[in-house]
Amino acid sequence: MKSVLSAVILTFLGGVNCLPSYGILSNIKPSRIEIQSIAQGNHQQLMARVGTTLNTPFYLKYGKTAYLPSENIEIKFSKVIQDSRCPSNVTCIWQGQVIIELDIIKNGKQVSTLMLTLIPGSDALPIQFLDKYTVTLKEVSPYPQSEQTIALKDYIVKIVVSKP
Repeated sequence: MKSVLSAVILTFLGGVNCLPSYGILSNIKPSRIEIQSIAQGNHQQLMARVGTTLNTPFYLKYGKTAYLPSENIEIKFSKVIQDSRCPSNVTCIWQGQVIIELDIIKNGKQVSTLMLTLIPGSDALPIQFLDKYTVTLKEVSPYPQSEQTIALKDYIVKIVVSKP
C-alpha cells in the first residue's frame, strides 16, 4: 500500500497540470532525495516548500517557503506589515499599498529580511539582496473588499527572483 501511495504522490508532484505553486510545489520535478523522502512518508516538510527557479514568477502562500535549489536559497513569506489597499468596491482618494516581509535563508541560515511594497497600478521596484540577486513583488492577493478582513493564512504573493 505504501508504494501505491508514493506513486500517487509522485504522480501529483510531477504532473504537468498541477495548480500554480500556492505553497505546495512549483514547476520543477522532485529530486531523487525528495522522492526518497516522500517514499519514506516524510512528505509533510517537503509540502511546506515551493520549488522554483531563477527568473520564473511563482506564488507563495503566507508562512510558506520557496526554495531555489540551484542557488541554495530559501525565501519565506513571513509577514504582512501593512495592507492599506483601497477595497475594490470603494472609491478612495489614494490607492493604498501593501507591504510584506520576506526572510532570506542561505545554506540554512537567515541572512536577510526584505520589506517589499506594492502600490496598485504602479510597477514594483526590484529589491537587491546578497549583492547579486533581486526579488520583485508582482502581485498580492486576495484584493481587499469593504467590510471583509483578510486572514493572514489567505494571503498569497507572486514574486520573481532574478540574478542580473
